[in-house]
Amino acid sequence: MKVLALSAGAGLLGLLLNGCAAISQSPEPAKPFQFRSLTLRQNDEAGDPLWELRSPRSRYQLDNRQAVVTTPVGVLYRQGEPAYRLSAPKGLLMRDGEQVELIDGVHLRALDGSGLVITGERAVWTPNDDLLVLQGSPKAENPMQRLTANHAQFNSKLEQLQLRDNLVLRRWNKGQSHSEPATLLLRSPEADWNLKTGALAVTGPVNGVQRPERNRTRLLSASALTGNTTENWIDFQAPVTVDEAAEGLTLRAGKTRWWTQDNRLSSTAPAQGTFKKLTARGGGFELWDQRKELLLTSDCQLQQPDQSLKAKQCRWNWDTGELMARGSVELRRDQLNQLTRAEVMQGITGEDGQIRFTAPGSRVKTKLEFDQPESAESADQTQAPPVQF
Repeated sequence: MKVLALSAGAGLLGLLLNGCAAISQSPEPAKPFQFRSLTLRQNDEAGDPLWELRSPRSRYQLDNRQAVVTTPVGVLYRQGEPAYRLSAPKGLLMRDGEQVELIDGVHLRALDGSGLVITGERAVWTPNDDLLVLQGSPKAENPMQRLTANHAQFNSKLEQLQLRDNLVLRRWNKGQSHSEPATLLLRSPEADWNLKTGALAVTGPVNGVQRPERNRTRLLSASALTGNTTENWIDFQAPVTVDEAAEGLTLRAGKTRWWTQDNRLSSTAPAQGTFKKLTARGGGFELWDQRKELLLTSDCQLQQPDQSLKAKQCRWNWDTGELMARGSVELRRDQLNQLTRAEVMQGITGEDGQIRFTAPGSRVKTKLEFDQPESAESADQTQAPPVQF
């Protein structure tokens, strides 16, 4: 059984003293009581606090059981310990606190040191339902990200924040100012975020923009997002697409995880991408933006207009243009149907996006095929075998 307590500082004494006065023939409208302070508190069955609301000044109307409060401050508890601080410039308590309307700017601040603040122009709080409905530009923000939507509500018991209709998620790098363009901006219909566990679920379709550098932008899309803001990862659900028109870069992949703290993408699903005239496929990949490296972790296949390469792994640095292919490398060139095998091959990317390969310091086996000239003299002869080196 929950216990609700209400206390007031002044005003009731005057009501009792005036109660002996003569009763007027025409009843006057009930006048509001002025309280110097007001406190509402609710405890659980064990006596531990669930929530409380304090105000230094309030006006209480008996006929409709409403109280207008000034600068109300509330505290939401988790297992008897303060978890969130709720505040607003003004408030209206209805039916002795069954419903609280907060206006002129509402702030719900987490008290765990995370810096999380949830805001709205106004809110309706029903403590018995553990529900805070935010209205008017609701927003959830911490030092590295911001979520906005047209509608939002917070379940204080589950510590679950629901954002509905036109969700926008912005994320910045550590130490980056929120006045700068976000390094990641995503849009979707809605999201659920558990502030206690960090679990994040974003309903698709998801579309957005990533800024790996100040003057570079990539278009992103995914069917949905799941993640955990406490563990610093977000999963883009398949199909995942990345397009960077200025660099001629495209990527099509399956489920892909973004490690937000390391600014790294990884996937164990097959992926295919293009860079100008180069097409690449792999059984999985890892991409480091800070190191500007892409690793195809298995079944690396590269295709260019005049040659193709297969290897167990390929590592490419798009800043320097260097590429390293390792493990049972096979390089096929259209000219002379040339096949070159080695354990390691290196390459460099040219201005046209094509890679020129070499195999320094490795044992190389090359096979060439030459067309034999047609002549009567050689017609009866058996075709010579291909030349091998």
